[in-house]
Amino acid sequence: MKRDMRPWALVTQLGVSMSLSIVSGLVAGIWIDNKLGTAPLATLICSLIGIAVGTFSVYRLVVSSIYSAEERDVDKKRRHSDRSSRGEND
Repeated sequence: MKRDMRPWALVTQLGVSMSLSIVSGLVAGIWIDNKLGTAPLATLICSLIGIAVGTFSVYRLVVSSIYSAEERDVDKKRRHSDRSSRGEND
């Protein structure tokens, strides 16, 4: 039995993408705050930017995943209709 790992790969990609964006923003904000002495300001701004970038990244991954799934379905239907028009059995 062949198992499709695409859903698990997508979930992993989504989690890693979102968490890396947020953590990167947080680390950058803390670093800027330490250098400039602007205690919570840069951390908050960079964290919000990280959340926005992560959300946009997740959106792009989901849209591309949906597009790929639709293409696979169209190809599958096309192959099935080609077989049935030639009289082949599944």
